[in-house]
Amino acid sequence: MLVGRFAIESKRGSRVKDPYRGQDPRQLPAYDSFRVAHYLRVPERTIENWSFGYAYPTRQGTRRMTEPLIRVADPAKHLFSFENLIELHVLAALRREHKVEMPKIRKAIRYLQDKFNSPRPLLERDMETDGTDVFVREFESLINASLSGQMAIDVVLRAHLKRIERDFRGVPVRLFPFTRPAENIKPDQLDNVPRFVAIDPLVAYGRPVIVGTRVPTAEVFERFAAGEQPDDIAKDFGRTEEEILEAIRCEAQAA
Repeated sequence: MLVGRFAIESKRGSRVKDPYRGQDPRQLPAYDSFRVAHYLRVPERTIENWSFGYAYPTRQGTRRMTEPLIRVADPAKHLFSFENLIELHVLAALRREHKVEMPKIRKAIRYLQDKFNSPRPLLERDMETDGTDVFVREFESLINASLSGQMAIDVVLRAHLKRIERDFRGVPVRLFPFTRPAENIKPDQLDNVPRFVAIDPLVAYGRPVIVGTRVPTAEVFERFAAGEQPDDIAKDFGRTEEEILEAIRCEAQAA
């Protein structure tokens, strides 16, 4: 039975049927690669390559497959969970925004898996980078994972990681995705990007919603695409026009 944050209650406070049948909704397959690519603003092919590996030529003239960087919730159907979404969000920050080379990311992941018995380090640990190497916090120190444990000093927590909300155990429970391409935002402005849209596996079955509501961004965008004005939609939902515009931006790229 789900407990704590995952306990489902009715308006009167009585227990109701669990729609997840005792499973952790963070781990259930809920997104295809197209949706993951859209929410994270990463090319779909890149998502597929990171998640399932890709073939590359060798010096001997043969072809080999790279190892997947994450464990996909349903690899047969290419369906991703909320936890996969968090892992890919971290990968996108390291690879695209901070230009960390993929061999170093692979080395860091292997190091963390072996050194700390951490099968999913992208999910379980706060990863930090100075733009060259990958780091994690361990025993109040920063360990340089991609250099096999060399100590690091003065590493800044990046804006992408701040958009992951964790519970008291450090478990990711909510993601605030960027609603516009991160490359169009100046680095010193990333921390100031508003958090009007959230992805929470317990709200609207993990679809993006306006923060503090159960209003899916897709519903807002459908009304906008049908000709309604943002200010009218805002009045109807009792939200600000800025929130409505962010919801529209979240969905516009997929249209």
